[in-house]
Amino acid sequence: MAPRSPAQRAKVRARSLDAIARWHTEFRRTRALDALARDPLQFARRYDHAHDRELAAMLSALLAFGRVGIITAKLSALFQLLGPSPSHTAQTLSRDALVSRLADFRHRTFAGPDIARLAWAAGQLQRTDGGLYVSLERAWNDTHDLRASLARWVDALRTLAWPEGLTRASRHLLPDPLGPSAAKRLLLLMRWVVRPDDGIDLGLAKIPPSALVIPVDVHVHRIARNLGLTARHDASRRTADEITDALRALSPDDPVQYDMAVCHLGISLQCPSKRDPVRCDGCALRDVCVHWTDAVNARRTSRR
Repeated sequence: MAPRSPAQRAKVRARSLDAIARWHTEFRRTRALDALARDPLQFARRYDHAHDRELAAMLSALLAFGRVGIITAKLSALFQLLGPSPSHTAQTLSRDALVSRLADFRHRTFAGPDIARLAWAAGQLQRTDGGLYVSLERAWNDTHDLRASLARWVDALRTLAWPEGLTRASRHLLPDPLGPSAAKRLLLLMRWVVRPDDGIDLGLAKIPPSALVIPVDVHVHRIARNLGLTARHDASRRTADEITDALRALSPDDPVQYDMAVCHLGISLQCPSKRDPVRCDGCALRDVCVHWTDAVNARRTSRR
């Protein structure tokens, strides 16, 4: 197919956004709770106390790296180690004692001692501020910039967790939100704690949902490309901003509300990067996917 004109791209995007809105409504009505049961967010929702939810959300989002089944198995093991109240454990144990407790835990490149130091640091913020995200809210009130606010919060946690200096592993566990990457895990955490409690997200931080940026993982990136919401090949900061800007046309006040519906469509159907009649069968977005619309247009052109 020849490259689309700007008018054609705008028409494709409008149709794609309409399909996303319809899929989001259907997902929330019929599939959201089943998806939550497979999502790392499930662990934060198991706790009643806000401090436990705060800490569980942070650890679950930052360890959300790899296949979802492996992630949830590892998180289940981690929260067993942290006991019935992760926040109480983080606030009352010494850093060395918590490091010792998690010494044998590992998830991919994330080692137990680093996770223990981060959990301990979060516990200290809860003790001093009265909540894990209070300093993040203060930074937001100063800057009204989500990434700048996250950078201040990350710096505070890093200083407490690794006063002797950061390692490559600790930088990966708690990344820099001001870098060129999409900062997927931090932005996933922000979706969970900023969006109001709707039975899925948690509503733990007083920051407007309009400030959120979509967490771009492999599923969101692939589907966004398939729908023409971005043409970028990298899961970068610019890609995340571009997809979010597209979604603002649907909901300026809450553009990231569509994240879970889009992401879990990829997880459940393993959305491919090219046309696949078997794997695409039943996809709610197939009629606006470029791999299918381009093929239809090509056949129409060939008949003229």
